[in-house]
Amino acid sequence: MQRRNRLSGWDERLIDSLLDFLSRTSRPAEGSPSERVKFVGYYDLLELLKTPGCPVCSIIRRSSLHYLNTMFVQQLNSMEFREPVRESMGYCSKHSELVRGIARRTLPRMGITVVYQEILETAEWKLKHETEVPLPSNCHLCSLESDLEEYAVRLIADHLGDEEFQRRFLASEGVCLPHMRLIGTQLQGSRAKFFLSAERQILDRLLSELHEFVCKHDHRFSRQEFSAAEASSWKRAVHFFVGA
Repeated sequence: MQRRNRLSGWDERLIDSLLDFLSRTSRPAEGSPSERVKFVGYYDLLELLKTPGCPVCSIIRRSSLHYLNTMFVQQLNSMEFREPVRESMGYCSKHSELVRGIARRTLPRMGITVVYQEILETAEWKLKHETEVPLPSNCHLCSLESDLEEYAVRLIADHLGDEEFQRRFLASEGVCLPHMRLIGTQLQGSRAKFFLSAERQILDRLLSELHEFVCKHDHRFSRQEFSAAEASSWKRAVHFFVGA
């Protein structure tokens, strides 16, 4: 029986939007988002703003999971997918942990075994025929995530003047500090002003939830139950500084 893809369907559309984005040699610098073509990724992003966490981090992680599912399940027999991983001798430490982690839940271990057997055979050949110890090169998934990050940051920066996007953004958890800095470098004028104002409001809301979480640990208020937002506030505070 064919294994059903358990990852969200919008990730595949997002990858398609990314490829379209990267294939463009230039884009108009002026004009409101409504005057430009809105990528499919824009509408997916509006939906993503309803979910917890930094949308840039979410785009990177979900699309990375989609890539790994494609790599180890759907395209296991494709040299187009396997060759870059073999040449780089696998993934970096962070992404190797990601592979091991999701293998326990979604990825079939046989696919991972086949790919890493090939990598080890390549390393063994190099040890036999070359004088230097083979070292891993640039992680293929790191390169993909760098492109995804550039795409997501540009997508958000481009549409911060859009009224619908502004409403969704204000109601969201905003972006983490590292991505706030990246987005900020691409903004000026009214979009920059809105972005900083929105992030301040979002942080004020988080601080209020943190305060309530701390207060309700006081024995005088111990009978009061935490809201879902208060209970998760400490996690979101950590993620704000380093991303998710």
